[in-house]
Amino acid sequence: MKRLLYLILLIVISCSSTSQLPRPEIQSEIPASKLNSNGIAAINPNYKNSYFRLLPYLFFNESSTFNEIQGDFYNVKFKANSNLNIMPGFRSEYGNYNNSLIVLIAMSETSTLPIKDIPISVESSKNGAFKQEKLIGNNQINKSQQRVLFVKKLELENRFDVLNKINDDVITVKIGEQIYTFLNPEIKLD
Repeated sequence: MKRLLYLILLIVISCSSTSQLPRPEIQSEIPASKLNSNGIAAINPNYKNSYFRLLPYLFFNESSTFNEIQGDFYNVKFKANSNLNIMPGFRSEYGNYNNSLIVLIAMSETSTLPIKDIPISVESSKNGAFKQEKLIGNNQINKSQQRVLFVKKLELENRFDVLNKINDDVITVKIGEQIYTFLNPEIKLD
């Protein structure tokens, strides 16, 4: 009985200490119309609804490569006659990866070029180069879509610290000679 009371006390203390952390100021979501007029696409209109578990990055469509949203992916043009799906963002948990920036790249149903032999690099302007890691999930889907996973682990002081780590960050994905740019969800537009 004494152990149970001790365990309950520890749980209450740990929960209360998390709730007493100072919450950082979160910028308001930018309406899709304003994002679009600035050449930016969001994964959905409520892209901040999963803070601090998930922070999806916004696609900067500077080369007019954006096609559409496909599930959790940005579907983008790749070379002259193909396209790819790219999913960038912060995840507090993604399989065995915790508190990490994640970029998952996959062929879509309409991709015409394989990506398995094309050099790919991913870099965060604020946090450095990503490392290609082992895929998680359905092996058959991973193989058929030639999925590639890149991860950059973030050292966080607390769950809110992620905003400091992504503030002013830009993720650049280079696939062959094609470059795709993703902006952090805390971006400010004038």
